[in-house]
Amino acid sequence: MKTRNRETDRRGTALAVGLMAAVVAAGVVWAEGDSLQSIQSEIVPAAGTATAYGIPLSLGSLPLFIGWWTTSVPAAQDDPRYVEALSALVAPCCDDNTAFHCCCESEEGQACNIIRSAKGLAAHLVLDLDYPADQVRDSVFEWLRFARWDYYVAREMVARGIDPSLYGLTVEGSCYRGLCGTPISQGGCGGMQELLETSIEALES
Repeated sequence: MKTRNRETDRRGTALAVGLMAAVVAAGVVWAEGDSLQSIQSEIVPAAGTATAYGIPLSLGSLPLFIGWWTTSVPAAQDDPRYVEALSALVAPCCDDNTAFHCCCESEEGQACNIIRSAKGLAAHLVLDLDYPADQVRDSVFEWLRFARWDYYVAREMVARGIDPSLYGLTVEGSCYRGLCGTPISQGGCGGMQELLETSIEALES
């Protein structure tokens, strides 16, 4: 009886080891399929991607979009299309707020540069191109995914049950991590007044 029980135990152990190996192997395949690079390629548009509004995606557009924040947002901010589009998007710097009213806008005329760029683009699309709200929303969302890809990839990883910290990413907003003065290309807000973006200097040199 003891010999038979030992044989049964050995078979059970072998089966358990085999199943564990299969699970680990499946996990490796799953992890490779959901790697940082594969998720990024799925949800983040590449630099130079053509847009509906005719300006290929580039961080070099930041000064232009932020300039529109100054010149066009005052005229667009009460337009229902502008309000609806930005209210449907989170602010990647503080996602308990919307892109229409981020956490740093406690005073009129205040916003970080990632939000200024989103609002400036939205105002241009409404005032100059007469876009409907859904097209404004989609275009601004495309821009934010490109400019602050780290936040959106981290969110997607969480949705898939992957810990983004394994890849050095987090879903915590850059504003709440004290990155208001960090360039947008480095996962920050790009400054609160003057644009801080070293990648533009590289593009222009």
